[in-house]
Amino acid sequence: MISIIRTRLIHWKKQPFSLLFWLILPILATLAIQYFTSAIQEDSKVPVGIVLEEDTELAMNLYLAIKENPLIRVYDVTEEEARRKVLSHKLDSAFVIEEGYEENVKKGSRNQIITSYKSDLSFAYTPVSQTIISLVQEDTGRSKAAYTVINLDNERSWTWEEIIQTANEIQKEENLLHTTFSYASSEEKKENQIRLWNSWGVWAIFSVLSALMLADWVIKEKRSSIKPRFPFIRFTYKWYYMGNLVPYTVLFLLIDLTAVMLFNLLLSETITSKLLLSMLSFRMMLQMGTFLFAYCFRNLYFYYILSFVLTLFVILISGVIIPMNSSWDVINPLNAFINQEVISGYLMLFTVLLIIWLMKGEKRNA
Repeated sequence: MISIIRTRLIHWKKQPFSLLFWLILPILATLAIQYFTSAIQEDSKVPVGIVLEEDTELAMNLYLAIKENPLIRVYDVTEEEARRKVLSHKLDSAFVIEEGYEENVKKGSRNQIITSYKSDLSFAYTPVSQTIISLVQEDTGRSKAAYTVINLDNERSWTWEEIIQTANEIQKEENLLHTTFSYASSEEKKENQIRLWNSWGVWAIFSVLSALMLADWVIKEKRSSIKPRFPFIRFTYKWYYMGNLVPYTVLFLLIDLTAVMLFNLLLSETITSKLLLSMLSFRMMLQMGTFLFAYCFRNLYFYYILSFVLTLFVILISGVIIPMNSSWDVINPLNAFINQEVISGYLMLFTVLLIIWLMKGEKRNA
């Protein structure tokens, strides 16, 4: 085994740049894609002006709720600036939180507490205004509920502020209300920070490609110039393949751990035991699958072509880039990893096939 690993290290020294490129491709590609799409999303946020005419708790809470919407870019402006910038199309629309907002909310009044400005080119005015209206309705609804509780509960002297505070705490804990808007055909997300594509899903796709590209050693080792050596060594060619598969697997696992740390640092991806175990399972599935796939070929160029075709097929059925119906999950090789499942059908299938391949026609050299 040690001699096999030494031989493999010699091969790696002859092609360090190619090896390094395919090893780090999943990490670099994922980071580049996520930063690029985040930049596009940031630029595509709807520019909305907000005029805050009173500094009360309810008015400030409404302002912050609008600002936290991931698809709205809020600009603090005066009412005069709001009119001018909307007319010059620097802002899509503008909204004035009128003085007396908190007092009107406490009264349960929804009329003339928000003033809006729009132009003929305010394409996002309707969804933005509906979002703000829903936030105002939440405030007025809580206020009415507070007065109802005060009138009904004669045993305990609740104040309006106490009831509103309790209602807000329950809403945050139970996530009772969730208000957002999205562009047509885009999915609603639970988090404020929306990512167009799942980071680990993108990483998994490029990991499939890199594993296929680095499995070409299997075909190279099948050359006729190497086969005559096996009668003179103490292990069979199948165990020779297994001995070469081990250092590749260890190397991939080290790179995978690097990906976990980098994604946690740069993309704020959470590190969990489920993630690590599912990643280990995914890597073992990939290593066995790509090995068995490569072993079926003798022509390198044909193998490379089919590897790219197979990767494109995985992209289509995975649902990472293009949303797909859940019926494809059965044949989706990334499904278990994306859902952080340790056991997958492909892992068991490739394990069984590899054992059969090892046992079939095995002969010991003298």
